[in-house]
Amino acid sequence: MKPEPRDRLDGGTMDDYVAGYAHEANHDEIGIHLGSIVSDGRRCFGLEGGGLVAYVRRAVAALVAIGARPEHWEPCRPGHVDGRVHYGADTPEEIVEGVLAEWIAEGMPDLGWGDYRFITAEGRAYLDEVVEAKRREAEAKTPR
Repeated sequence: MKPEPRDRLDGGTMDDYVAGYAHEANHDEIGIHLGSIVSDGRRCFGLEGGGLVAYVRRAVAALVAIGARPEHWEPCRPGHVDGRVHYGADTPEEIVEGVLAEWIAEGMPDLGWGDYRFITAEGRAYLDEVVEAKRREAEAKTPR
């Protein structure tokens, strides 16, 4: 069995990167998006094809395991009213395979910021609070 590729710049392992995604999603209210994962697989590890799919699957599974769920940033995916993406009963396996199936069907592109971002419930609650506070602030400034 050949060893896993290492980051071409700093020698980091895929395990390091996957753990980093989960850490970031757990500590950043914005979450982490699939575009970062795809870009890291290509740029840092030189992956394409099946190797890239396996890497993305591994990273997405780690994110889903900590409770992060996929959303689409509104400008990226018109038609997703609240940005949340659902796959079947939303089991961890359905989420992972659903995200991969959509990305693969699109031709495995590099993605824009926020497309398929993975965010925890805590991050989502924080963002919802921010949006509500801004709405109340704007409403208070509107003359009656």
